[in-house]
Amino acid sequence: MTLREYIAHWQEDYDSHKSRPSTYAAHGYIFKNHILPGLGDIPVSELTEDRIGEFMEERRQFGGHRPEKPEYPGLGDEMLRHIQTLLQQVLEQAVRDGLLTANPAKPFRRRKPRTVQANVLTPMEIEDYLDAAERLEYLPMFMLVLTTGLRQRELIALKWSDLDPAQRTLTIHEGRAVVRGQLVDYGGEIRTLRLTEDMTALLQWEHDRHPSSPLLFMHPGTQKPFTPLMVRRMHDEIIREAGLDHIRFEDLRHTCAVNALQNGMAVRELSQILGHARTALTQQNYGSYIGQPAPTAAEAKYEEPELEELKEASAQMENLLGF
Repeated sequence: MTLREYIAHWQEDYDSHKSRPSTYAAHGYIFKNHILPGLGDIPVSELTEDRIGEFMEERRQFGGHRPEKPEYPGLGDEMLRHIQTLLQQVLEQAVRDGLLTANPAKPFRRRKPRTVQANVLTPMEIEDYLDAAERLEYLPMFMLVLTTGLRQRELIALKWSDLDPAQRTLTIHEGRAVVRGQLVDYGGEIRTLRLTEDMTALLQWEHDRHPSSPLLFMHPGTQKPFTPLMVRRMHDEIIREAGLDHIRFEDLRHTCAVNALQNGMAVRELSQILGHARTALTQQNYGSYIGQPAPTAAEAKYEEPELEELKEASAQMENLLGF
């Protein structure tokens, strides 16, 4: 079976059912314009790390098709990351289907853009991350981090009583912690975050799974709060499922902060949301993003501004992460 044939199967049996429409459209663009022309006629069983590495290098040097771009004819690192991530997703399923013994796209790494100080997820990566979290039934917890920038210790210490569904607010007790499987409150500062209607509904759905527990997020096995190690393992499951192995848990908080700044939020307001003791800390961490407008679909996220589905994807994520 050629990669072209397997991709058609993967799109029909997996991607069309498990991805958002905008994600599916973005994947289709990358398949059509990059992966299939370069690798489509190669049998899946003959794909190797070396062959994929050669393909990625060819895309880097000659993969562009927009002569007006200054970097023509090559592709930028952002698009190369998207291509490699999608290849990794497809071939991971090929391993599960018994067509490969190991994923030849997995060991391949794209270098990060030098101007990026944090691994900020792009709109397409956010789509892939949230799709994977939903498939694994982890969506409420990790959507909350992406939309509020909560620290891990704050996330696992949340109680159901911290949520006000009517006002759509969540109160964060900064002095509360999980100690030996129990919540311990040391007092200290609190801050209140506003939530979207969808985020509030997701948290209500999460609590309905264990309505007798005072916890907002409860481990189903222990019926106690999650530990930091458990949360990181869940995050690792998500990025494996999504093919985003360069993303750390901390990058979810970074992504929330950068999206807020690029959508016009004042530094002081963001500092309060993130729980920074001083605005100067927010400026220090995210100074390079202050004053930058949010990238649009026309600005190299997918390298094709005329593709309407990709514009829609970017707009959806701006709404998702807007404040």
